[in-house]
Amino acid sequence: MAQTRTITPRKLAAIRALDFVSRALHGVWRPPPPRPGSPKSILVVEPWGIGDVVLSTALMRSLRASFPGARITLLAKSHAKELLTHSGLVDEIIVFDFPWTAFTGKLAPRKYVAKQFQALIRKLRQSDFDVSFDARRDIRTNVITYLGGVRRRIGYDFGGGSHLLTDVVPSGDQNEHKVSDWLALLEPLGIDARDCFETKLVVTEGERANARRRIKMAGLSTEKMIVAVHPGASQAVRRWRPERFAAVIDELAADGQTQVVVFEEHEGDSTTIASQRRVPRLYSNLRGLMALIAECDLLLCADSGPMHIANALGVPVTALFGPQRREWYGPRGETDKVVQIDEMECRPCFDACIFATPHCMDGITTSAVLHAVRNQISVVKSRRRQVADVRMTGQI
Repeated sequence: MAQTRTITPRKLAAIRALDFVSRALHGVWRPPPPRPGSPKSILVVEPWGIGDVVLSTALMRSLRASFPGARITLLAKSHAKELLTHSGLVDEIIVFDFPWTAFTGKLAPRKYVAKQFQALIRKLRQSDFDVSFDARRDIRTNVITYLGGVRRRIGYDFGGGSHLLTDVVPSGDQNEHKVSDWLALLEPLGIDARDCFETKLVVTEGERANARRRIKMAGLSTEKMIVAVHPGASQAVRRWRPERFAAVIDELAADGQTQVVVFEEHEGDSTTIASQRRVPRLYSNLRGLMALIAECDLLLCADSGPMHIANALGVPVTALFGPQRREWYGPRGETDKVVQIDEMECRPCFDACIFATPHCMDGITTSAVLHAVRNQISVVKSRRRQVADVRMTGQI
């Protein structure tokens, strides 16, 4: 299974202490017993980032196929509502921002408001869920589903609080992709879906039409190759140097056959990428970004939420990986490419770099990225020609 955090002796000691203390919950509250038969109400717990929610869609797709009559609810941050609009994967999203998922100040006492947690637990109990799925391996969410009265709670045997679960899945060698982690949680229900489903998002034709209009207004044509660049990442150690992005943009735009567009995290935040050639820079909300990505032929990006979005929309990506392992969180499309420094003894560091600057990202050269992108452009163009030939043959 994929790891989600650095495991140190100090953290292990804290997990064991929390595990010991949490055993007192059995004397305070016991959830109702499981119901017989197939689940009618299902809770999926993914309270972290955009990319994490995207990765969990593989499980939701399998749940929808296996239990078409069940009500599926996702417990997540507010961005999940935008991501999963029109997907048909969930019937309800319970929005809750767990303080420990923040990048900074996660231990600040002011963020832990008892009334908010009480309201969440009350909501979960009222919903009377038959089963929950949680791939985070986090004792804190195990406590939430236990106190929330979920009748059958499926999770992993690592991270503490496994005594709060009804079905404990072994962690194994902790070297699987996160998508496989999610799908393995179905095994206690007798469903073998480990390799059956991939991540998937949906954008409507109306959203795509609006994206095409924006692309046209920016001076680009969807009839020619469009390479999008998304330089942002939630953690600074995952970002590539702006001057290198600028060099790649200039080289790609120079051939006259490739159009380049930059997608911004916040309006104007790509100004440090001082490319010599003028390229459009577009900012949009999350749904708009999804549609813009869907209209592009290739996305060059860091290990980030947009990388997972592109993967779930079937758009090839060139992903720059630094502190994280591609085997756990990398893109999985046939034409995707990961560029990284292979020999990094400190990987994974989970965004807590021990150096003044991240060597894993600084070591990625402009030439390596250009080589990867140009190879992918050739593959995409070849596939376009094959599709055109098939259509022409069909017309004949």
